[in-house]
Amino acid sequence: MRKVIGLMLALLLAVGVVATGPPAAVATSTAAATTAEQAGEAAVRGIPGAIDLSADKDIAAWQRLQFGMFIHWGLFSELGGVWDGEPVTEGYSEQIQMWADISEEEYLDVAARFRPESFDPAGICSLAKDAGMRYVVITSKHHDGFSMFDTATTDYDVTDATPYAKDPLKALADECRDQGLKFGFYFSLVDWHQGHEFDGNNNNPIPASMEPVIKAQIRELMTNYGDIAEVWFDMSSPTDRQSEEFAGIVRELQPQAAVNSRVWNNKGDFRTLGDNEIPDVALDGAWQTPASIYHDTWGYRSWQVRDDLPGKIRDLVVGLTGVRARGGNYLLNIGPRGDGSVVEFEADVLRGMGDWLDRHPGAVLDASATRFGGQPWGEVTVNDRDLFLHVTDWPESGELRLPGLATPVQRVQQDGAAERLDWRRDGDDLVVALPETPLDQVLPVIKVELGGELRIIPAGTVSLGRDAGTNAAAVLDAADFEKGYSYADEGSYSSTRRTTVRQSAYVTAARAGQLSLAVRGQARPDALYRVQVGERSKVVKGEDLTRDAVGPFSVRPGQVTPVTITLARPEHAGEELGLALDAMLVAPTGSVVAWPQAPDQLTVGTVTDVPVHVTNLDDGKARGTLALRAPGGWTTGGGEKFTGLAKGRTHTATVPVTVPAGTATGPAALTAVVTGGGRVQEVTGTTDVVLPNVARGRTATQSSTAWDGVASRAVDGNTAGDYLRDNTTTHTAEPSDQAWWQVDLEQSHSIETVEIFNRTDCCAQRLADYWVLVSDTPFTTDSLEEARTAPGVTAVHMKDQAQRPTYVALDGAKGRYVRVQLASSTDPLSLTEVAVRGR
Repeated sequence: MRKVIGLMLALLLAVGVVATGPPAAVATSTAAATTAEQAGEAAVRGIPGAIDLSADKDIAAWQRLQFGMFIHWGLFSELGGVWDGEPVTEGYSEQIQMWADISEEEYLDVAARFRPESFDPAGICSLAKDAGMRYVVITSKHHDGFSMFDTATTDYDVTDATPYAKDPLKALADECRDQGLKFGFYFSLVDWHQGHEFDGNNNNPIPASMEPVIKAQIRELMTNYGDIAEVWFDMSSPTDRQSEEFAGIVRELQPQAAVNSRVWNNKGDFRTLGDNEIPDVALDGAWQTPASIYHDTWGYRSWQVRDDLPGKIRDLVVGLTGVRARGGNYLLNIGPRGDGSVVEFEADVLRGMGDWLDRHPGAVLDASATRFGGQPWGEVTVNDRDLFLHVTDWPESGELRLPGLATPVQRVQQDGAAERLDWRRDGDDLVVALPETPLDQVLPVIKVELGGELRIIPAGTVSLGRDAGTNAAAVLDAADFEKGYSYADEGSYSSTRRTTVRQSAYVTAARAGQLSLAVRGQARPDALYRVQVGERSKVVKGEDLTRDAVGPFSVRPGQVTPVTITLARPEHAGEELGLALDAMLVAPTGSVVAWPQAPDQLTVGTVTDVPVHVTNLDDGKARGTLALRAPGGWTTGGGEKFTGLAKGRTHTATVPVTVPAGTATGPAALTAVVTGGGRVQEVTGTTDVVLPNVARGRTATQSSTAWDGVASRAVDGNTAGDYLRDNTTTHTAEPSDQAWWQVDLEQSHSIETVEIFNRTDCCAQRLADYWVLVSDTPFTTDSLEEARTAPGVTAVHMKDQAQRPTYVALDGAKGRYVRVQLASSTDPLSLTEVAVRGR
């Protein structure tokens, strides 16, 4: 359903078919009145726009750290990514023992020459502070099992096996404390010295024989180094019990320390995302992105290419801002040399980031994430009444648009400049007139001074009965709901998946009243769900959520009211909601409402079964006839009688809808009709009429294949998009050079649109800055430039991240071959589905 619902309600019938008030239309968002526009505010009161910290005070304290220094340093640093005089190009350099197949005897020879006399804790802490960082996390033990601290569990450590013979981590912990920085440890659960075999995926289970050493080392780290702010476990595949016990030691000895999720089995306090991963949306709960200056390694690599300092500073400032704008902590890594010295290029990068932060005080550090989410032009943060717009892509139009700002605006200017910028309100949007060139060449920031607390009107907010005296309802489908995402795992890195933990919609009402909800879809039958409308909530079992109406709930006029569904008692923060929501009715309590569950699309020349519902929100039983009305020339079958429909229950009829061949594409109305006692009640939903998908089941190929990501998955009709769980996504090798996927339609078609479906589990940001190419002749080159400029090729550039789906207009371009190709010279290409609509 495409969000557009019209509703006509008649008077209450003696038989129980209800409607009150004159006809009304349901709009998709509120519009600001003229006086509100002049005052720089929206016409309705929005929801709070800042994303709150955790209710747990210790986790909230960790979230306030925001930006930290990660340090990968160990024996591997002495080798610098080189073995037997040759660069080891496979894998990360901190895992060189595995990738170069170095024996433990040979590795001990490295320890015998390990003299990090240039290790300078004071200098490292000062560098962290210069960069704006607030905490330091260092590798206490990596997968090689060599302890970089003084441990009684083994002589395979820095104090016993090296001529250095000192505990460098004790010195760093003390210096962090002296300079006002928080301190934490990285601790690998993979340990090649204690008995783990080399495994390229580092998913080794932990045998019982290794547990005493692991537990003793965790106790040493939690006892001998003062207060610990963060414990960063990594890799392996522990059992649920092992994860619980490892995290339990930390909580016993350092109750204020935050444990990351790589202790596994969902026992951590915050979720660690994939390396350098910036999620496409804000995540619910506490989380962190571990970032590296070079994506190819974390440990020191002597032959690493280090160039374009300004570009690297900009990339990492953009990464920091993107993570902070979505509510995460950013942990940025450096890899010191074996002698302990910091690579000068890395130090310059960090100081450059600190200089940018100094130019924009309060714009990132100490600022809050917002509910605006990522914008086409950049990111949004807020600090008290200062709203910061971080412009990663300076709009060529000269205007920057921020949708859904409900707070009055007092002043707009480039952060750091005295001159004001012109601005105006366009409905609920703030539109800023930009200068031709930005003030800050790293990442320009626009500062908006607000006249009060940040409040927003979320995209897709539905208005109920905007005219006084109107009684109205709204029907929302899954696309109308804002999903709250987190992550969960089943005991290892490879089992980690993105989960949906919340479903939220937003409504406004012209007058105070009582609403009830009817949910269609599938829920976990015995799970307890919390349904919240505004400030009131009800807890219901899953089987009741999808069977009975939930309510009543009170709504106030002139403000946005959230409608939210979560688990009432989740086992952990990332537990999957388990609700496949098809559609939901939001309607006045005391009415009987018929509503169509119109699909997003109907295909020309096909027959589709469309569910049509009637829900009784009145106290008495209802009866009548339910039917569906479609555009002229379509066929929908006859009506269906219902009787004795109890309060809160829904009766559903399945109506076959035939879209004749030759029907014009575009929006079309489907109207649910209930008759009874001579009265008629109607609710209209819209669907998009589309051409057939001529790519379905055709032969597909791609530039390379990795992770068993076969090309045919993108034309199999399955758009689920969770690569690890259901294998619905294809994948090229990584890294890839301008990776491509293409399909042979077997004959030339006039193509109207191409629909690109991104994945849902992770890495969605990879499918961005891509081209859709159409040709009547085969593509014979891997080069994007050559392919898109070849004679007869239609090429469309899609700069933004692909959605689910992104609609690419081809306007009747003729072609037999359709290619999707990345501009990136390093990113792999992953696709869930490509639908080609053509004649």
